[in-house]
Amino acid sequence: MKFYNKEHMARNVYEMSTKDLKDGLKHYKDSLIIAVAKDGSVVWLVWHNEDHGYVDWLDWILVAPAFRKKGVGRAMLNYAMQYAKRHGRHKIWTNTNPKNKLAIKFFRKMGFRRVGILKRHAFKQDEILLEKPIR
Repeated sequence: MKFYNKEHMARNVYEMSTKDLKDGLKHYKDSLIIAVAKDGSVVWLVWHNEDHGYVDWLDWILVAPAFRKKGVGRAMLNYAMQYAKRHGRHKIWTNTNPKNKLAIKFFRKMGFRRVGILKRHAFKQDEILLEKPIR
């Protein structure tokens, strides 16, 4: 994740740690957290399912390089979308760094549209906002 500055990267490493994942399972009762480990590689999706007026936020979707281009990310996101729909949500939104071309391509392929950019947002870095209706 070369596009994050050092401070942001330190936070990302913490948020993707096993300890933080376990803490998330305890504290985020209204979240869907999927974690899969195989041969030391982790493929995980962290879905903060906090209801913002029938809108959900996709916090993290991460697919280890060895598992990319195999439908893992698509399957996890589709599951999260079905979960949101069952809970009465009408939209999902997320954000990513404008330099994260892989994420932007993935979200566009999955039907998300760019709705704006937050200049100098988290850790003083720009973030692109994306959304997708849930049907």
